[in-house]
Amino acid sequence: MGISLVLAASLILNLGLLLIVVGQSRKIQVLRQQNKRVLPKESNDELAALAQEKLRTLGDIKTIKYLRLEKGLSMIDAKTLVDSLKDPK
Repeated sequence: MGISLVLAASLILNLGLLLIVVGQSRKIQVLRQQNKRVLPKESNDELAALAQEKLRTLGDIKTIKYLRLEKGLSMIDAKTLVDSLKDPK
């Protein structure tokens, strides 16, 4: 009786967790769709010009932070953009 009670409790717990995962997955899907609508698409030239201006005034790290927070770029994309705009020294 003890083992069957544990198995039943485990099954109920697993089903509950599965429902949570499915619910979270749906929320993520909805948020991704909203994010696509909300974020305006900037041309690469405009983004590069903005990043170049920020690079001159703020420096590398703050420009990367700005691109991540304000423009939604990933860390890698922001760093790659900043590195491509730096003057070769």
